[in-house]
Amino acid sequence: MDALACRPCLEALVEANALTIDVIVPVVGAATRVRRGLESLLAHAQQTPFEVIVVNDASPDAALVAWLRSLADRRRITLVEQSTAQGAAAALNRAIALHRGPDRDVVIVRSECEVAGDWLDRLARHAILDGVGTVIPFASSGTVAGYPRPDDCNAMPQGMTLAALDELFVRANAGVAVTLPLAYGPCVYVRRECLNAIGAFSAGPHDPDGGVIVDFSLRASSAGFRHVLAADCYVWRDRVEATPEAIERAWAGLDKRHPHLRAARNELAHRDPARPSVRRVDLLRLAESPRPLILFIAHAWGGGIRRHMNELIELVANQCDVLLLEPAAASTVKLSWPRQGEGFAAYFALPQDAGELVRLLGELGLVRMHFHHVHGLPRAVLDLPALASVPYDCTLHDYYAICPQYHLVTEQGRYCGEPDVAGCTQCISRRPSQWGLGIEAWRAQFADLLRGAARVFAPSHDVAQRIARYIPDLDITVLPHAETHPPAQPVVRVATLGGLSPEKGLRVVVACAADARARGLPLAFRVLGSTTEPVPQWPEASLSIHGQYGETELPALISAERPDVIWFPVQVPESYSYTLSAALASGTAIVASSLGALPERLAGYPRATLLPPDASARQWNDALIEAGVAVSSTRVPAPRVAAS
Repeated sequence: MDALACRPCLEALVEANALTIDVIVPVVGAATRVRRGLESLLAHAQQTPFEVIVVNDASPDAALVAWLRSLADRRRITLVEQSTAQGAAAALNRAIALHRGPDRDVVIVRSECEVAGDWLDRLARHAILDGVGTVIPFASSGTVAGYPRPDDCNAMPQGMTLAALDELFVRANAGVAVTLPLAYGPCVYVRRECLNAIGAFSAGPHDPDGGVIVDFSLRASSAGFRHVLAADCYVWRDRVEATPEAIERAWAGLDKRHPHLRAARNELAHRDPARPSVRRVDLLRLAESPRPLILFIAHAWGGGIRRHMNELIELVANQCDVLLLEPAAASTVKLSWPRQGEGFAAYFALPQDAGELVRLLGELGLVRMHFHHVHGLPRAVLDLPALASVPYDCTLHDYYAICPQYHLVTEQGRYCGEPDVAGCTQCISRRPSQWGLGIEAWRAQFADLLRGAARVFAPSHDVAQRIARYIPDLDITVLPHAETHPPAQPVVRVATLGGLSPEKGLRVVVACAADARARGLPLAFRVLGSTTEPVPQWPEASLSIHGQYGETELPALISAERPDVIWFPVQVPESYSYTLSAALASGTAIVASSLGALPERLAGYPRATLLPPDASARQWNDALIEAGVAVSSTRVPAPRVAAS
């Protein structure tokens, strides 16, 4: 049956409440997540009739299985149990096969997904649009349409709950449907006509659960079905960890089967069709915030100014909201929400869009501006306080108010000595100011800005005194920057010695560096020597390479590097090892393979740990951490041999 021809009959089914939706939940993951997700589904009544079908894919958790059976006994759910684990595709196909009639659409919900309000009714209303095969809501992670950012690692926005955030989506985007080039996520509505036309779900050898949905949506696209985003619906997915390597393997496998997948992903990345809907929610959140709004104005360089602003934002987080205005390109500026986890950004060309920018800031409740720097910004940015009719402050992070080079610096990188106007004019002739102003016009411009400020801050008396020599009637408050210092996290420094090749454990080191990053372990790997193959290094991996050294230099190198552990992950039997002699002489803890001459030579060493050469990366890393923080024992007859 043609999808377009089905629309009138589907509308009739929805109107008559004759359409029943099978909400299919394949059970995977931790019991706590599963319980939370199912309780969420069962807690919200819908006008659209639905049946929750749970597929237990041979869960080993006896308590969870008993709870699911109790729900089934009370007819809260329909329970399908598989004696052996068969994966997401098989679980979905078995549940879908329970009902095959045209009045049974399907919604696939991951077991760690939570919903709010009349979520299902909203999805069903979007499903009656012409040619629709699938409908997805916005979600926190694991989706083609993430919020607040379009990636897979969103936390719940500060001060929000799922119910409150979902309600904002309803108000900001009521009835809005957005066409997408593909669909996947923790909650996917699938029309029965699409299921009948496309056939069963299938999985490639490396596909995670989400890959099953991606594969289906791409086959549906090829058959002419549309995918739409229900922009007025939001669901929460408890984040599930996946290594970057596993994600990349999954996409690579899907790419091979679907040549048009790359084009669809590129379209999502560059066109971002969900962006207008996301921005409406961002603006509604900001406009309805009970906290006053402040605008920071700064350059886009980062560095100390960005750190200071970030610390201020954190310091006042409970008292006010902060937006940031910074240069984007040419005369274009970027307005963003710099709070961690937020994705809001909007762009304005100045001066032509100044009125639109000021109007938006007024609607959001702007009460104050704060100038931190002007580098890269159009000159029209100085007019914003007057246009917005709000007070403003200035912080003198450097000498931008008196020097277009900002740091009183010569072309040779030295202090200029602050010459007279003629000297500064010569400097500007060689290095023009960003707005083409002479030195006197530049200083007059910023003298007006600073005199008009409600408050002017300097982080030191030296800055205040230098500025005062040029603007003597200025009241400057000296206020050292407020700093936050997170507690230092101890890191175990692990060194390998000499040329590192596969037989010396090169690939073991690479695997351990990847495991340390994936698990967030406090390990830093240092190769004191060279490698025979290219390896990932910092910041991609917590691994760095010193390079080759002279044989007599090794003791001094170990002393300078001061490793906590020296590691010998050799994969072949060592006959002796001079580098082990240097390690023993240093008195450092040693972790080594229990192979060849190493156990024999370490037999009398009190700070040695031996592992089988084929130990896993996890086992090696656990041993390295333990050795790095362990207290030396004065009398140990032989090295401890760790179990494999």
